[in-house]
Amino acid sequence: MMTKSLKSFVLAGIIGSGLTLSANAAQPQHIEGFSHPESVFVNKNEVYVSNIGEKLDPMAKDNDGFISKLDKSGKVVELKWLTNLNAPKGMNVIGNTLYVVDIDTLKGFDIKSKKEVLNIPVSGAVFLNDIVVLDKNTLLVSDTGTGIIHKFDLAKQKYETFTKLDSAYAGPNGLLLDTKKKALIVVGYDPAGKQKGSVVSIDLKSKKATKITEPLGALDGVVMAKNGDLLVSDWGENLQGVVYRVDSKGGVSKIDFEIMGGPADMYSDGVSLWIPRMADKKVSKIDLP
Repeated sequence: MMTKSLKSFVLAGIIGSGLTLSANAAQPQHIEGFSHPESVFVNKNEVYVSNIGEKLDPMAKDNDGFISKLDKSGKVVELKWLTNLNAPKGMNVIGNTLYVVDIDTLKGFDIKSKKEVLNIPVSGAVFLNDIVVLDKNTLLVSDTGTGIIHKFDLAKQKYETFTKLDSAYAGPNGLLLDTKKKALIVVGYDPAGKQKGSVVSIDLKSKKATKITEPLGALDGVVMAKNGDLLVSDWGENLQGVVYRVDSKGGVSKIDFEIMGGPADMYSDGVSLWIPRMADKKVSKIDLP
């Protein structure tokens, strides 16, 4: 997701042209009325959207961030379902608890009561961004600002460094667990705006990082397509955001979607692809490629 310091970098342009377009264009359903939505998470029949607030400032501790609740059709059930957050970003669910990162803190909320049940500040955290569930007691959380991927033990309410991504790949932004390959897929994003991010695979056991793609751009979200390819969102040039398809050999093509302003932490529910468009203040729902 875009930081304040990166805005001028994005406007200046970060990627070249020349990638091929996929054949089929999808017609998105647009859902309006959000406040710079950063992340989408689908839990059964409920859809959660994190909003960083009125200003496009993901670092502001201004208490105007919130989480919206939608149904699977895209209807907004409650715009401000969960409030009193600063700039919430990545989310995930274990049981009846919704976990969300809020700048420098991991929080957990009981889905039924909305009561806060977990609050773990992360010392030295700059830009906590995305969450994946490793098992029923363990979360992995990216910090794009420090390059660290944290490992949280929920039972003990403690955390440690899982790994630190080499700065050559840019900071870890979106995360995706590849259970078949027992790997963590990471897409890179440089908050300072000095380099392009790559798509990287990290072996869960050895922690060895393997580059999947060359540097592409300001990468944000990553999900899996129907055929197992990776779909990766990129803020693009002059806020002309795109989604890439990355095949098993690391080949990259642009998905033929409409241009988007700030495609961020996407989610696939296996049928639809949900894309939060931060700069556009909307969420788009399309058929999963």
